[in-house]
Amino acid sequence: MSLLRRLGPLGMALTVGQTAWGARRNWQAIPPERRLRLQELIRQSAGRPANLSSVERRELMDLMRELKLGELARETAMTAAFPRRRFRRRW
Repeated sequence: MSLLRRLGPLGMALTVGQTAWGARRNWQAIPPERRLRLQELIRQSAGRPANLSSVERRELMDLMRELKLGELARETAMTAAFPRRRFRRRW
């Protein structure tokens, strides 16, 4: 049985919610002026790093590292891979 089927709709909703919570936590950990700069660079690049100068690309990468996306991905994967198990009483 696939992981998505085992989680079911409630498990998937929980996983998505935890991912959003973690992303928000990581986003708010960055100072507001750095968040604004990150938004500006993303808008300016329009999804294409080639639209930025080499200095701006480096700055964008540094700001993205501050988001700790790898850590967020690991947390999400662990949540999805090891959902809370249901315990049954055995009489």
